[in-house]
Amino acid sequence: MKRIIYLIAVSIGLLTSCKKQELVETTVYEKIQPGDTKYSFFKVLNLAAGTPLVNYYLDGAKASGLYSTTGVETGYGYNGVFPDLGYAVTSPGTHNLAVKLTSAAIPVTDRGLEIYSGPFDFAAGKYFSVVPLGLYNTTTKKITSAVVLEDIRPALDTTKIYIRFANLYSGGPNVDLTQTLAGVSQKVAVNVPFGKASEFIAIPNPGKANLYTITNSATNAVIVTQTAGFTLPKGRAYTLYLRGVQGNTSYLPGFTFYTTFY
Repeated sequence: MKRIIYLIAVSIGLLTSCKKQELVETTVYEKIQPGDTKYSFFKVLNLAAGTPLVNYYLDGAKASGLYSTTGVETGYGYNGVFPDLGYAVTSPGTHNLAVKLTSAAIPVTDRGLEIYSGPFDFAAGKYFSVVPLGLYNTTTKKITSAVVLEDIRPALDTTKIYIRFANLYSGGPNVDLTQTLAGVSQKVAVNVPFGKASEFIAIPNPGKANLYTITNSATNAVIVTQTAGFTLPKGRAYTLYLRGVQGNTSYLPGFTFYTTFY
């Protein structure tokens, strides 16, 4: 059975021509509601360090596709997220997600090469982030592992900001996340193990330029600290995450975020 992949809030329509220079819309559109149990929702965050540009395929069908202005296929590199905003949508159940190099990969023999694939169970009406991890093996040309985070949608409020914290630092320890504003600090996630995420919480000081520090839960040693705060828009939910590969100087620990719900 052919599986069709949609992006949230995007429908694919067909237009039929009746007369010269006249188009008539004939498609009935379906508006996909948040959490609709007819569907499952997923996104992919590429944290497999060292990967060339890639695109994603679900059950053999291309799910992502980036192209340059000249028509050359590009894709998602390290720390790239697909879709950039919202989720891709598919039918509930077990699906095979493959990661392939683009048609512009170098050398030519690597073009379209599959570097990872795995079955993932996407439950009805639920949201998931698939995260390829580890260090890309340039000899075998493979991504070695991936984790799946279930993204549990909070009840959004235009006066609040919701965050969760994901520990995606390959080989790293359990970690804490501390938020600081005007010298006042508060831990907002505690003892988060590798490959896991804390629950969404409404943060203190919404709309302010908060600073964040990540520390080793066991030793309290600082892993990453911000020197300049960032301000998150209200009314959304964000995943803040620690990335990198422990012991690799090319992929030191880093800290960033993506919009999870809006």
